[in-house]
Amino acid sequence: MKTYLSVGNYIKRSAVWTAVILAILAVTFQPRLAKAGAKELPPEKIKAIIIGDRVVDIAYNLGVLPEAMTVRAGAWPMVPKLRIASQMLGCPVRMVKIPSTIPDGAKKLGIKTIIIEKHPNFFIYKPDVKPENVVPLLKGTDLEIEYVDFNQGLESAIRQTAKLIGREPKADALIEEYNKSLAKAKMGLPKTPLGKKVVIFNGIYQKETGKSFLRVEAPGGYSDRFFLEPLGCINVGDCFKPENEEVKGGHYVVKKKKGMMVLDPMIKVDPDIIVITGDPFAGQKAIQVCAKKNLAILNVKAVKDMAVYSLPFYVDGSVIEYPAILRKWVAALYR
Repeated sequence: MKTYLSVGNYIKRSAVWTAVILAILAVTFQPRLAKAGAKELPPEKIKAIIIGDRVVDIAYNLGVLPEAMTVRAGAWPMVPKLRIASQMLGCPVRMVKIPSTIPDGAKKLGIKTIIIEKHPNFFIYKPDVKPENVVPLLKGTDLEIEYVDFNQGLESAIRQTAKLIGREPKADALIEEYNKSLAKAKMGLPKTPLGKKVVIFNGIYQKETGKSFLRVEAPGGYSDRFFLEPLGCINVGDCFKPENEEVKGGHYVVKKKKGMMVLDPMIKVDPDIIVITGDPFAGQKAIQVCAKKNLAILNVKAVKDMAVYSLPFYVDGSVIEYPAILRKWVAALYR
């Protein structure tokens, strides 16, 4: 015997089940607060100027941003995001070339505290560029100078930063979260070297002109140190090295011929994987256009296997985010 629900009962039961489902969804998809930094919440601004990407990154992950900062503006990918809340005073090169940069910025913003990053390898492409180079320029001012020393390791740097910005209770949680994330990322590393050949493009797209440009990361740079070497992969970007030219800023510029980027050097080295950092469109479009002119591009292993990946550019500035970035590189290269 079939039982039919009245319209009223059907509506009531539907309402009950809808309420149950919504309750489940509400619990399941609650926004997760970061254990250490509560990054879902707007960071608190403090009256300080921080000089150095790594210290700014740690402060951000502790829920704080400085009133102003001096970081590697042209290299660190997080700058566009953070400069919305923290005033950019230029890069460490500018603050030395224009000695008044920090004193004038501090006076304008009513700041007395300058927090300076000390790191043994602040920027491997420009070894002479160091945040502490600004110190002699601050003599005779009433500015208070504090340091975060990375020579003692990242955990120590986190604790030093937390103390300077008044976030000491959050330091342990951030360190624990970082270590767990790094351990998880390292678990995905291969037991033996992969031996894959990789070309790393850095894409630049000018929205004002619609023009695209490509650079190739030279061997021995940041991607090698933090991703290719742990995976046992080989950077074959030297195939783009111009004759009688030295590498500039860790990259080679991809030459253009009749307005088209020339990717033919890849044909001989036949990379297993192509990585595009920066704007991926620049690299994707270049491969497509070149393939129309030279079909041999389509036989390059990375292109043939569709092993062309857009991955984060890393210059050891986003130190807290490194484990997550490493996992993404591992997922792409360890196929």
